Amino acid sequence: MREFFIAFRSRSDAMRFYEEVATYRIPARIINTPQAAGAGCGLSVKMLLKNLGQARVVLERMRPDSVIGFFRFTERGTVAPM
Repeated sequence: MREFFIAFRSRSDAMRFYEEVATYRIPARIINTPQAAGAGCGLSVKMLLKNLGQARVVLERMRPDSVIGFFRFTERGTVAPM
């Protein structure tokens, strides 16, 4: 499965986003932000790549100021911006 994560500067925004996607029954997990992402509060929300469009819609509705960006896991296990 291909996965991505959204890194946040604010822990509360990360939690709020996670709770919001859960109301839509979109599978997601709270994870520690990998150091390779280079920034953040330490929390990110990890999701399946097939749900990227839905994640963008939820973020558009929420309009959080603390989103750092979208990152994907590469085949070598590293992190790359999307």
